[in-house]
Order: sequence, then C-alpha cells, then structure tokens
Amino acid sequence: MERRGSNLYHGLGVSTSIMHSLTYYLKLLEMPNIELEALVRQELDTNPLLEEIEEAPEQELEENEVNKSKNEEFDLLDFYAREDLSNSSDYSEEEQLDLFENAPAQNDKLYDHLMKQAERKFSGRELEIAELIISNIEEDGYLTISPEELVSEGYTLDEIEKVRKEIQTFEPVGCAWRDVREPLLAQLKNLGYAPDSVESILVRDYLKNLHTGNLKECLKILNIDEARLNQARQVIMKLDPKPGLQYSRSDSPYVYPDFIVYWQDNELNVRLNEENLPKIRIKREYLEKINQNTDDIEFIKQKLKSAYNLIRAIEKRRITLSKITKALLDYQKEYFLNGDSFLKSITIVDFAKQLGVNPSTVSRAIANKYLESPRGIHKLKFFFTAPLGSTDKSYIFDKIKETIQNENKSSPLSDVQIAKKLARMGIIISRRTVTKYREMLNIPPHNLRRI
Repeated sequence: MERRGSNLYHGLGVSTSIMHSLTYYLKLLEMPNIELEALVRQELDTNPLLEEIEEAPEQELEENEVNKSKNEEFDLLDFYAREDLSNSSDYSEEEQLDLFENAPAQNDKLYDHLMKQAERKFSGRELEIAELIISNIEEDGYLTISPEELVSEGYTLDEIEKVRKEIQTFEPVGCAWRDVREPLLAQLKNLGYAPDSVESILVRDYLKNLHTGNLKECLKILNIDEARLNQARQVIMKLDPKPGLQYSRSDSPYVYPDFIVYWQDNELNVRLNEENLPKIRIKREYLEKINQNTDDIEFIKQKLKSAYNLIRAIEKRRITLSKITKALLDYQKEYFLNGDSFLKSITIVDFAKQLGVNPSTVSRAIANKYLESPRGIHKLKFFFTAPLGSTDKSYIFDKIKETIQNENKSSPLSDVQIAKKLARMGIIISRRTVTKYREMLNIPPHNLRRI
C-alpha cells in the first residue's frame, strides 16, 4: 500500500510538472516577440545557468543572410530605409515596450487634421463617407478598411473612391493609401509630375526594380539614359511612403512586427522575426555538476529546471507560431500577391478546425502580434473575421460597453473614436453603427458622460 501511494504521489507530481510547463508555454505563446525578448533578458540576468550564444554558427549565418536578402527584395518600403530615411530599427527597445497598450489612440492628431480639411471640402453624404474613411486610417496613413467593405455601409464604390482619392490630396499628401505606391503617386501628382512621367512610371510599375537595384530593364523599356534615371530616382527618394507619421505623436512607438513575409525560391514564405531575441543555452559546467554532491545542488537543480522549461517553451512556441502563420499565408496567399479584394473571410474557429488545433491555441498565437508584408503591417487579427450569427451583435455590444467603461471619464470617447478602437480589435463598423448600438445599450453620448 505504501508503495502504491508513493507511485500515486509520484504520478500527481508529474502531472503538476506537466501542467506547469503547459501553462508556461501558453504564457509565452501569447506574448509578442518584444515581450518575450524582455523576458529572456531578465532570465539571463537572474539565472546563472543560462548563457547567451553570442555568435551563430557559420551555416546559420549564411541562411539568415539568404532570408534577409530575399526579404529585402519583397519589402518595398525598405528602399527608403537604405537611403538613411526613417528606419524602424532606430527606435529603442524601451520605446517599443508597451506598444499594444499605447496603440489605439496614437493617430488622433492625424484624424483631427484630416477631418478639418474634410469639413471644408465635403458636405452631406460625401462628408459621411470621408468621416468613415478617416476614422479607419492608421497613424502612417494606411486605410485599414477596404473600399469594398465600405460599400456595405450603403455607399457605392464610385462614391467611396472619389472621396478617398480627394483625401489623398489633403495635407499630408497621400493618406488613405491601400498600396505602397499610392502615397508616392499622390505626392508626385501634387508636385506636378504627369502620370506618364518617368518618375510616375517608375513608382507605378518598377518600384521593386528601384529597390533591388535591377535598373537595366528600366533603362531599356523607358528608353532613357542613366542620368535621367538617377534624376528620377532622387525625386522618388524624397517622397514619404508613410505620410501620416508627420502627425503622429512624438512618443508613438514603432510597431515591431512579429512575422515577416518574404520571397524564397520564387515562393512567398513567412518567418518569425527573432532578430533581437537572444539565443540561449544551458552552461555546460553546470550540467556536469548535476551528478555531483555539492552544497548548492538543490539550487542548481531548481535553476536547471527553470532554464530547461524556458528553452523548451520557446521552441514549442516557435513551432506553433510557424505552423499557424504558414497555414495563414497559404490561405491568404492571393491577398498578399494581388491586394485587398482577394482577402478571404475566415473565423478563428474554422481556421483552427482546418489546421487541426484548438481555437484557443490560434487565439493565443495571434494575440498582440503583427505581421509585416508589402501590404503593410497588420495585426494578425486583421486576417480573421468575428464569428457570424446570433452572438455576433452581442459580441460587438460587449466590446462597446468595455471600451466605454475603460475610457478616461474626464475626456470620454466620441463614437468615431470608439469605431477606431473597435477597428483595431478587428471589428469594422461605421460611426453610425456605433451610435446606433450605443443608443440600444442606453449609453449617453460622450458629452453627457463627462465627469
């Protein structure tokens, strides 16, 4: 009996250990890369058994260089970073921490600036469309909602595109862009360059060639010499691919992408962005001490277990995230290749079912994380739709109530600001719909909620 009880106790101990490891893994799975980096650095400081691998093996360095060069070919915006313009890596780790909590209201100044111009330019129905468009513009000027989605609000595609193109002429020129070329073309037009100018043709049709340095094709097709090409290139380099950042708050952190889409062997691929994540291992000298009867053996065992759990959880996290993002890339491949009209609709539940994993695993994996591609930087939640059906409206109601409950009581949120916050949660509804739902919840407007 005593032995049986001992085995039972041992079994419970193993189960507890497994549960602890699973809980730790799920905690890391939910973390964005920048938080994981901070955690690993903290562990390096507090666990003497861990050490950072300063240099990767030569083969790994070569593979990283291949991935880096392929990614550079695919990331058109990096063309500007090469010319010492705004570069994401210039932001410190401290500025990047707390990114997720600071993100929702960071482009209020841009919104106010664009709306003032819209109120002077538009009226009636066009002003309604302008408000809807501007309320869904990110701080860099990117329009998070496609014109096709706005059609469901009762406007025609022609009406929407007319207003959107007009907004692109506002200061800063090029906002409300859906493609990296749009702000550049809008700025060229504002500078007086015709659609058939060398500068406009290069941006519209050969921006990738400019980025990769493959310019011989441009010289031949455009029938120009190198001097004219360099002249056009200098003009293009002075354009701003993210015009909205001129009006972003000075303390707005750069969105640190957790995943990057890149080309490999003429195929789209996606990788986990772990460039700043320390590579860690357990120090060999401590492994040799584990079987020695030293005074600090219990301390070594405790720290060894902690180090092992961290390394194993990071690797398991890496495998899970790679599996999910590769499946997402396959599912949304046409979107990355051809643009917004090819974005497919799928819920987290249906996606998890296709992948053969628990929906909660997918939900944790995409939480607080961003993916960078030539289509912009998006939250992973951007690629999923809220579940449809009877619970859909109640879910939105809950989010509206939650947003209002958490607002600054001395400066309550307007319905437009609520719509913007919901959009960042992946809930795309108009200001009018927010107003309608708020009234159904018997919640007064913002001017009556102020304390």
